[in-house]
Amino acid sequence: MKHPIWIATVSIITIVALIGAIYYFSPSPSSSQTPEFQLDVTSLTALTDGQVSFNVSLTEGESGTLEAVLLNGTRYSWSDGSQEDPTILKGEIKYWSMNVGSLINGSTIQVVVEATPVSGSSSVTVEAPASDLPPSDVDSPDGGNVDNPDDSNVDSPDDTDYVYDTSGGVGLFDEGIHIVATSQDPRNLSDGYPIVNNYWKMLQEHETTQATDQDFISIILSRGDKPTGGYTINIESFGWLESYPPIFRFQVNVTDPGEGVMVTQALTNPLVLVPIGKLTPGEYNVEVYVTWFILNIDEEGNTYYTPIMTFAPVIWKQTLTITNTEDPAASTTFKVIVNGNEAQDLTAQVDLSNGLTEEEAKKVAEAAFIQTMGEEVLRRLDTITYDDEQITAHYTWGIDENDMGHVFDLNADLCALQITITHCR
Repeated sequence: MKHPIWIATVSIITIVALIGAIYYFSPSPSSSQTPEFQLDVTSLTALTDGQVSFNVSLTEGESGTLEAVLLNGTRYSWSDGSQEDPTILKGEIKYWSMNVGSLINGSTIQVVVEATPVSGSSSVTVEAPASDLPPSDVDSPDGGNVDNPDDSNVDSPDDTDYVYDTSGGVGLFDEGIHIVATSQDPRNLSDGYPIVNNYWKMLQEHETTQATDQDFISIILSRGDKPTGGYTINIESFGWLESYPPIFRFQVNVTDPGEGVMVTQALTNPLVLVPIGKLTPGEYNVEVYVTWFILNIDEEGNTYYTPIMTFAPVIWKQTLTITNTEDPAASTTFKVIVNGNEAQDLTAQVDLSNGLTEEEAKKVAEAAFIQTMGEEVLRRLDTITYDDEQITAHYTWGIDENDMGHVFDLNADLCALQITITHCR
């Protein structure tokens, strides 16, 4: 009887030793190496009218896929609040906005953006929309004050630096982005123009898409001429995106008067001036993401705002080129057609007046690729041919080395100054 007991005891000891060895020598889950990936949720706002909006940016990792948004546990697909491609590359910012119904003022909204491989999250306290306060310019076309001597913050001006107006720009600015280059901060020049319209006319005369590093740059966002009062534009957020080219990105809310709203019977042009400052030489892009609202009045005389849902995001775009004052570089601006659709103009630092070199041809092709596909996309220039009339280039590209099967073809007409691009996604 002793032998079976002895054998059983040895067996148990052996099994325990094996289990201990396996546990000791197996790699710890915490020590496994995973790729760095960070998804940031910024500019998050939640309003009592139900509008929830935020930006998503990929700050670490090469690329990811945005799948869904959880608002306090309720799941919405990415496409419910954004028409932007769910694929996000490093340095990109995507915008999501959706009306989820009335929210309680002061409550907390937890936002989780589900993405592959890692999600991002943030939280915010619900607030009443700024538009719930009596708008100062619904019944008064005079709007903002152009006399603002405060110094601007060149890197990130806040709302105290902005100059709003509703009447001075009538007949001067179309809807969209207008870049102005002056010798100094234009807010310091307003005292010399007792008539407001003359002040905005002076700025309109300094509008440009090419300036020098000694010019003071400002951006005017205008709604264009409107038949009455009641039309507004307000900057919700403004940020600087460090990409190539760098991007000045705005989120703005615009409001139209609804039926029965009392408005001033006069032409207006709601606009806002944003002082930027002096910029270093290079290319810059300006993007404005627009959210539309209708101002309404209920039976009790209270105002409320109804968001207008659009099939695709409303985005205004403009390009700015800054050159060195001491050694200004010649540049050429091309119209751009991408997959049959008009795209943002491209300004390349090339001089076509004395013929074209191979280096200049490659510079045009590279600038067109980066503007269209983004700098982070892997690419290989397979062929390029050029003469004094055209440039033809063929790229292979992909998200990573395993994805290098996509094509990008470019034809630049140097006589018509037009670049035609076809590419696959």
